[in-house]
Amino acid sequence: MKTILTTCIVASMLMVSCGGGDSLNAELNNLANELEKNNEVLADNLEAVADEATIPSEIYESEDGRFKVNFLGAAPELSQEVIPTELGDIEITMFLYEKSMKEAYIIGYNDYPSAIVEAGSAEDMLAGGKDGVINSIGVTQFDLEEEVSLDGHSGLHFKGVAGTLHIEYQMYLVENRLYQIGVVRDGSYVTQDRADTFFGTFELTD
Repeated sequence: MKTILTTCIVASMLMVSCGGGDSLNAELNNLANELEKNNEVLADNLEAVADEATIPSEIYESEDGRFKVNFLGAAPELSQEVIPTELGDIEITMFLYEKSMKEAYIIGYNDYPSAIVEAGSAEDMLAGGKDGVINSIGVTQFDLEEEVSLDGHSGLHFKGVAGTLHIEYQMYLVENRLYQIGVVRDGSYVTQDRADTFFGTFELTD
């Protein structure tokens, strides 16, 4: 079952909004809040124990995705969505590892029609991907925005805050394929060693 955190990070890949549901009555709200507090305490305890361990070194590789990366844990869940757009149907492939109720790692990619990429610019494509993320999650504060590159391919790297959610993303346009590599954590940014491992081990393959 997806948590709110997972729903938001997936929504950011799909460039849709992540909204809330109808209000519950006061009694149900109190019960839900109490359960949430208990779950947060449990998640914090489990996370503290996990963080004491050495970061896993296993490398996950996707042949179809043409990349490899250290997902910092178990193999990610794979899913695909077809999104109707003005450019036609776009298939988005997503790899999600939910480390805890508060922290999730995701890689997504989609292929644009070659004619669209040739008619535009890498900067415009990357800016559109970034706008999709910040609008769907609701980022209101940026702590980092910079241009990056990977094997000569243009990219963006940004960090920001949306309420209690802290996101860090890298995006790369490789020919007509847009890669999105993201981490979302509730309460604070993911630790630097985990961020360095996740983003630093992302490599393109043939």
